[in-house]
Amino acid sequence: MPDQKRVTIKDVARETGLAMSTVSNALAGKDLVKPKTRAFVVETAERLGYRASIVARSLRAQRSYAIGVLIEDVSNPSASAFVRGVEDVANSVGCTLLLADTDSDLERQVMAMRTLIDRQVDGLVLISQHLDDSRVREMLTAGTPSVLVQRRDPRLPLDYVGSDNTGGVIEALRYISRIGHKRVGFVTGPIHSSSVLERLETFQATAAELGFEDPESLIHEGRYSFGSGLEAAGFFSGLRTPPTCILASNDMNAIGLMQGLSERGMATPRDVSVVGLDDIDLAGFKAIDLTTVRLEKRAIGAEAARLLLRRVDEPDRPAESSILPTRLIVRGTTAPLT
Repeated sequence: MPDQKRVTIKDVARETGLAMSTVSNALAGKDLVKPKTRAFVVETAERLGYRASIVARSLRAQRSYAIGVLIEDVSNPSASAFVRGVEDVANSVGCTLLLADTDSDLERQVMAMRTLIDRQVDGLVLISQHLDDSRVREMLTAGTPSVLVQRRDPRLPLDYVGSDNTGGVIEALRYISRIGHKRVGFVTGPIHSSSVLERLETFQATAAELGFEDPESLIHEGRYSFGSGLEAAGFFSGLRTPPTCILASNDMNAIGLMQGLSERGMATPRDVSVVGLDDIDLAGFKAIDLTTVRLEKRAIGAEAARLLLRRVDEPDRPAESSILPTRLIVRGTTAPLT
């Protein structure tokens, strides 16, 4: 098909017989234009196929209408839920997302942040990213609006959105205790994460409160991955007295853990009960049926986007923290200790 010339405001003005300034104000929804005239302009613009130029819009507003989003691992099913939440809000105000997968690598993260800032994004949403690095902290405090998700640093006075790590772990451990388990293992995530430290401290305190057996010897440092779960299965099955229940750092870790235990002849939940943290879609599949702590990931992403857009409009307002509740979902990978 032959190339079609892009319809401009000038074309809409010619078709309506109105001044370009009137058409521009009408399409911008300004009260300067009477409702009847505005409706006529909008109908004409739609009929002609007019689309607002993002370049012109950006120049007028001194904004790019783009948000940079950094995720830890695109292969992690949780990542898409967080990003969809950000996108829900961004799309509603005409912003696009520029997505960077840092693969949990600090150097990739630094490079991605520099690239996004150089592209003059309106702001950054950092989902589970490294913060304990001077280059990262310098960029985050240099003026580009930023929101931290699921990982924070007290040295950075930035907006933060996360899940209730303390409440989620306490609910899971109290349930585990109620069904009779006292020898409980815990697979952490990467220990440099603030969320992981919150969960670890809560595990230690709650395990002591509930009278769990020797909890300190049943903690295994892991990662948010299936492979890390396989490694954890080797660690726990190799103990002289393995735990009867294990709380994993996320659902993919829990699924890997179950696979690794199965390969060693240990069935879930007959021999070892397993609890995850996430509630990814896969967790509810009948073949997996994972008991897990649900994190409201899409809602967290949406709240992060809302805070970022507020920060763009109100750069001097005090930093906010928003903590979203969690909920234990009991399925088939846990059973009372017999």
